[in-house]
Amino acid sequence: MSNPLFNASLLESLDFSDSEGIHFNPTITLKNPGNALTIRPLQRDDYDHGYYEVLRQLTTVGEPSLEDFQTRFDEMLACAGTYYVIVVEDTNTKQVVASCSLVIEKKFIRQCTKRGRIEDVVVDGSCRGKQLGKLLVLTAKKLARKLECYKLTLECEKDKIPFYEKFGFRNNECFYMVQRF
Repeated sequence: MSNPLFNASLLESLDFSDSEGIHFNPTITLKNPGNALTIRPLQRDDYDHGYYEVLRQLTTVGEPSLEDFQTRFDEMLACAGTYYVIVVEDTNTKQVVASCSLVIEKKFIRQCTKRGRIEDVVVDGSCRGKQLGKLLVLTAKKLARKLECYKLTLECEKDKIPFYEKFGFRNNECFYMVQRF
């Protein structure tokens, strides 16, 4: 493995014996996410493995250079315990085909605990329907619990609400406000 963003043993240590009402049909698991697929942390060389091509299916990413990517990767790596970018790799093509980010915010409230936030959930169009999004969100949720977050949040488009409700997320009537620059 080429310089991962976080220690892969964290993923290997997650307990999936209780899938919390999430069912996979056909059955896939963290250790066996599908034929020729593997789940792992983002790596420093994933710029050349289609990471941005997958992200472009979610939002605008611009045209970052390899140097831009590696600089940001190194900045995230330096913030140990904050960024957990989980990817699915097609082991035949060595290309990233799905991704999900878990960001850990350290708080002063609630006994100096942590809050988790799921971001940037995306599955390549060629791999949709294989339950990879579901597996990535469940993995991020389990990881947030393991890292002792007191809550886990995410933002999503209105049409995605039913998908996230399956994981126990609910609209808590708070207003999400944004100011873009």
